[in-house]
Amino acid sequence: MKHKTHMNRFTALNKTVALSLAAAGLVSASPAFAAALTNASYVSINDNNEPVRGNYDSKGATGRYGVAVGIQASAKSHSTVAIGTETTAEHESATAVGTLSKAEGTAAAAFGQGASATANAATAIGRQAAAKGNSSTAVGSSSVAEGLSSTAFGSGSNATAPASTAVGQGTQATGAYTVAVGQKAQASGTSAAAVGSSSVASGNYSVATGPASQATGNASVASGLQAQAKGGSSVAIGRGAIASDEYSVALGANSTTSAAVGTNSATVNGVTYSGFAGTNPTSTVSVGSAGNERTITNVAAGRITPTSTDAINGSQLYQVAAQTNGNSIVINNLQDRINDMNKDLRAGIAGATAIGFLQRPNEAGKSIVSAAVGGYRGQQAIAVGYAHNSDNNKWSIKTGVSVNTRKDVNWGGSVGYQW
Repeated sequence: MKHKTHMNRFTALNKTVALSLAAAGLVSASPAFAAALTNASYVSINDNNEPVRGNYDSKGATGRYGVAVGIQASAKSHSTVAIGTETTAEHESATAVGTLSKAEGTAAAAFGQGASATANAATAIGRQAAAKGNSSTAVGSSSVAEGLSSTAFGSGSNATAPASTAVGQGTQATGAYTVAVGQKAQASGTSAAAVGSSSVASGNYSVATGPASQATGNASVASGLQAQAKGGSSVAIGRGAIASDEYSVALGANSTTSAAVGTNSATVNGVTYSGFAGTNPTSTVSVGSAGNERTITNVAAGRITPTSTDAINGSQLYQVAAQTNGNSIVINNLQDRINDMNKDLRAGIAGATAIGFLQRPNEAGKSIVSAAVGGYRGQQAIAVGYAHNSDNNKWSIKTGVSVNTRKDVNWGGSVGYQW
């Protein structure tokens, strides 16, 4: 019957396998090895009573030094190896092991049921693994390495672009020179890297690290659980941090950015200040969000010059406040002195007014003593005086003195001659 093979046929097969394996460099070609294999107790291939198919008469190894083991196994070129039902080793030095596996490229290797290595120097390991690009490697069930020198490692992983690398179940590295590591990580931008489960790096040259992180802007960086870098060249670091604007930076959990706003002047208590440096910012750095502000500590003292754009720390502001307070004291003292002087002047005017209202006698040879009062803008004074007319009424004298509410004394006197 077809499923029974005579011992002499297996003896011939054993010799053929031994010589072929030795030629392929898989085992030693020594006589001792060949003899041991020839004298093996059993070698059995069950064809399930099927009609005669390829390799039935050990003719599946058509290439020089080829090895074909299994129903319809085919080793077609120099030093090829095909082991398993319907396996195919197509070009030189190709190896296919596993049912329906195919190694079609030169020096390609396919291991596993349905595995295929169709490009030169490609390697596919695992059920339905496919290495389609030259020098590509696919490891894991249904993994695909399609790009030149690409690597897919993990069930359902895909590395479709040149030099792309996908590591983890369901990872996708679809951009050139990309790296995707972690379950369902995706790197699609050129030279992008996504590390962490469900992370996404879709911007060119972008980097996303952390579960569900997303770097969608070109040259952006998102690091942390659910961090998002949306703007070009933006950076988001921390859980839930979002950098939405170009060149912006969001630091810390749940920090968010907004568009940069330039400041040319500021008005405080009705006084406008201007002449600032750095009035045209291109981006912003955020360390919190509205209602979730943070302080920044351990900041070095910044330069204070007309063109400085350094940050100023608390100690510098303290010195400014201390100096301002000192200036306020001086100004207040000066104001007090001005107020005192004002009162003195008003009191002096009141004293002069009082002296001016002192009386003089109306007749020749008479004298008079009088008193008077005066006031000016809240200050008052009282004055007393003496006046005398000569007997011929041609000469007269007058003197007076006043005291005001500031306790200052005004005095005066005069001599007159009339004709």
